[in-house]
Amino acid sequence: MICAECPRCRRRSIISSEMPRLQPSETEDDKALPPISLRCDLCGSKKVRIYNFTSPIEAVRFMANRG
Repeated sequence: MICAECPRCRRRSIISSEMPRLQPSETEDDKALPPISLRCDLCGSKKVRIYNFTSPIEAVRFMANRG
């Protein structure tokens, strides 16, 4: 599961339930993909941190820990 946290307002959210998978042809033929950048919808900060968890329980623990 992919989660995000804003360092300014401490908002945490679950973005996706699985990692997007790239086909081998997309990475070889096309240009390099730009890095993912997110913006906090609460305060507008551009420094959102992305976290990838292997189990849903870890994601729930991340969401429950607000401090």
